[in-house]
Parts: sequence; C-alpha cells; structure tokens
Amino acid sequence: MRYSTYLNEEMNKITLLFLLLICTASLFLSLFRFGSVPQCFNADEAAFGYNAYSILKTGKDEYGSLLPLRLKSFGDYKLPLYTYGSIPFIALFGLTETGTRAPSVTMAFFLPIAVFLLARELFKKDTPALLSALLVSTSLGLHLISRHAHEAYLTVFLITLSSYFFLRFFRLKDLQSAFGFLLSLSLALLSYQSTRLFAVFFFISGVIAAVSSRRSPVSSRATSRGIYERFLGIFFLLLIAFASIDFVYKPARVNNLVFWNTAGFTLRINELRGKGGSRIFYNKLTVGAYVLAERYVSHLSPQFLAMRGDTNNRFGYAGMPPMTLVEYALAIVGLVFLFIKKIKDRWFIAGLLLVSPLTSSLSWLEPSITRLLFFFIPTLILAAFGFYELINSLKKTIWLTFVIILLAFSIECLLLFYSWNFYLNEYTKKTEVTRAWECGYKELGMYIKENYNRFDRFYISRANGQSYIFMLFYLAYPPEKYQPQANLSGPDEYGFGQVEKFDKFVFSFPQKIVGTNEVVIGAPKDFDNKLFNIDKVKKININGVDRFWIYEP
Repeated sequence: MRYSTYLNEEMNKITLLFLLLICTASLFLSLFRFGSVPQCFNADEAAFGYNAYSILKTGKDEYGSLLPLRLKSFGDYKLPLYTYGSIPFIALFGLTETGTRAPSVTMAFFLPIAVFLLARELFKKDTPALLSALLVSTSLGLHLISRHAHEAYLTVFLITLSSYFFLRFFRLKDLQSAFGFLLSLSLALLSYQSTRLFAVFFFISGVIAAVSSRRSPVSSRATSRGIYERFLGIFFLLLIAFASIDFVYKPARVNNLVFWNTAGFTLRINELRGKGGSRIFYNKLTVGAYVLAERYVSHLSPQFLAMRGDTNNRFGYAGMPPMTLVEYALAIVGLVFLFIKKIKDRWFIAGLLLVSPLTSSLSWLEPSITRLLFFFIPTLILAAFGFYELINSLKKTIWLTFVIILLAFSIECLLLFYSWNFYLNEYTKKTEVTRAWECGYKELGMYIKENYNRFDRFYISRANGQSYIFMLFYLAYPPEKYQPQANLSGPDEYGFGQVEKFDKFVFSFPQKIVGTNEVVIGAPKDFDNKLFNIDKVKKININGVDRFWIYEP
C-alpha cells in the first residue's frame, strides 16, 4: 500500500476501539487510588493551584502581575501554561488538590493518542503505533508525574504533538500541519524550560529538511523552497519572541541549576590544576565537556532507567523503576531495526532520543525523571517498533515466534505488576517519601482554620518547605487581600526567595519566648533550643513521622 494512500485512509473501527481502550487504561492508571497516592501535596503544586485561583479571581498572580507570562512564585519564575490550564478545573472543583492536579490527569487520556499519531507517522503502520500507545499508557515513569501537578507531563504531550505535526508538515507541506506545529510548540514553550532545547532541535531539523528538499525533482523544488522558507522564517521569529521573554524575566533558578555555575565544578578544576594539570587540558570547556558526557551517559544506564530511577523520593524509589528491562532491551532492538529498515525519518526519532537527556545532564542535580520525561516517548516507541519487527523477522518460525511473544509478554506484565504494586501499596508507607512530599501541611491548614480567630500570631518554621504557599492554598486566602502584602526576598544559592510574613503569619522560628496569644509551629528539631515546654506541644504525625509540633502558650 502506498504511504500517501495509507495516511489518507480513515482509521478503521477496530484500531479506533483499541486506541480508546488504551486511553481509558491510561486514565484509569492515573486515577486509581488518586486521593492517596501520592499521599501528600507539595509546595510547587500549591503554587500552581493558588496562582490559578488568584488569576481566576483577580486576573493577577499572587504578586499582582496581570496575566503574567512567567510566575514569580518562589523566585524561580515558573512558566505559566500549567497554571492557566488549571483555571477551569479550579473554577469547577474550587481551590483543591483535585482541581490543581486535574490538567495532568486529563492529559493521561490524550497522551496515548499523540503517541499513536507520531508512531503512525513514523512507521506507516497501525500495529507498532498501537503498541507504542499501549506501552505509554502503562508506563510507571510517565504516570509518576501524571498523578500530580507538574509541568513535565503536559510538556511531554505537547512535544509529542509538535513532533507529529513537524513530520506531517515536511511530508504534506500543508498549512494545517504548520499551524498545528507552531501552536503546539508555542504552548510547550510556555510550559517547561526544557522545551527550549527541543525548539532548537526542531529548527535545526527544519533547516536540514529544507536543504535536503533541493535534491527533489525540479518541478517541486521551487514550491517546496518557498513554503519551507516562510515556515522557517515564522519559526525563527517565534524563537526570538520566547528568547525575549526569557531575557526580560531572567529567572535565577535556571542559572543556578547548570553544573558549571556551581562552586563544586570550580573546585574540581582547581583541584586538577593543583595536581600539576595544565590550563590547556583543565579548563571550563574541557572539564565541562567531560562532566556533561559523564552525566549524559548516566541517564542512559539501565541502573537509572530500568532499576533504581530517580533518587529524589518524590519522583522515584528503589522498587519502582520508570521503565522495565524488557522495554529497555526492546528499545535497543528497535533502534537497530530503525536503521536496518532505513525508516525515512530515522534520524529525526534518533535525534529526539539523543536530545531528550540534555536538559537533565546540564543540571548539577542527580538524574531527574521530570527533566528527562520526554525521553520515554521515543524510547517506548522504539521498544514497540523493535518488538514488532522482531516478531516479523521470525514469523516463518511459528513456534519460536509464539515463545518470544509469550516470554516477552509474561516478563513485561510481571515487571509492571511488581513496580505498580510497590508504587500503589508500599511507596507511600516509606518515611523518606513522607518527608520528600512535604506531608503535614494539609493537617496544619485544618488546625489553623479551626484556631485562626483564637490567636494573634502564628510563627511557622520554614524547616519543612515553603510554608507560606501552603497557608495561602489551604486557607484559600483571598488573592486581592494577599497581593498588597506579597513580598519575596532575593534568591538564595538555589535560586529561591522567601516570604517572611503576611497577615497573622511569620515564617521563621522565634528565638525568644512568645506572647501569651501566639502559636509556635515547627519541625521537632526546631524545638531543640529548649525555650518551649515540649510537654505542651501538639503533634502532626504522618506515617509515624512527626512533621509539625505546635506549641500553644
């Protein structure tokens, strides 16, 4: 069947039915035990929710900026798309955890569709496309993020959609595909910082495709050249526009994350020079290239991808790897078949695979699933393609084909069962996870609601995170009342500012005896100063961990 004919056919009913079932399964895996896994609500989620609430009520963010293109938040200047996407859900459900997490959960239904379209565009067949969608729908690594309010999952959907429209445009040269690409990429550029690298990748790929079009027949060369030049011109202006936004806001948090801006990186260079190394061989460029390569490779290791996962317990834990060893092995097989079969867009999908780990590799932090999340899309697509082609190559040997299918399916299901079972039933019981998720603020919010009128002041320690945003969120504090009080300190070494106080709240632990009508709230270690009678404290205990002690005079 000709490729153009195939893609012009309507999707048959059986394929559509399977795709809808896959999407439903993906949504189910994002909703099952939704209220208890993850067990708590973190500060970034509260910031997205409260800013959506503030914009809904006043048209301004928490600091009074009218419809901002970046949210000042903790001084990290979050990109705003997730917050704007939360507004309809906040309007429907109120300022709640459910309303704040709803955009991510909703995307869990639509992501398999975007993956199906991209895989179908790549391989011109429904079967590997459906397999790709199925692997994405059951992926624990992706659902770890879909189950809470985070920009990364929404970004994965938009970059996947952008990839589909990009390939479609350079095949059909149609206005609809160009518009779809520019719109989805523009939204992605408003969602997460990592999309800057993908935008550059798309632009370079577009230039290469435009240059390659010169080899096409003379009859179509001039037309293609004009279409591509206009497309790339608009694309370039789009990149300039978003670069201008970044220049205006100058988010300190981004600069503080790159590894070459850390004291440790400078010390490493000085140590190497101190041992007799020459500046020619030991400088920011050479050592930086080595560190980048070292970090990059660590992101591709089976230990990270298929065994341990993210060391940040909010996004990973031993026993729930983001992908299975079967998927890892099949992805390698798929990459081999990609070039053996000389798939037309093989360099594009390989390029996506190579670019995806760069954002996380450039950071001084440990390998991160959130910054690496899109990597699972081309990886799982290649795993599905590898399985499909492996079976096709063995189809003449029926018994061997049956054994491989049965073995791969059984091991995959077993590995998925164990990792999902651990996530749903064991993960939230770990004390490290309780701390990582900043648990206890919901219960603290309930206590303050009940006692707000009894006391004149609440001292709340910052030992457990950005306390102020939780108070705003759980008290549904009126945005029009908070905005005139909002004041953020300058960024610390991590790029975050602090809110010192608002209303009755002071966000520091007192170093002297407080008044008779003032409450002191802190982590247990805050009370080591012996100023307060700990026999009188009330405790907020989550999973056997004392998260807050509350001292009432």
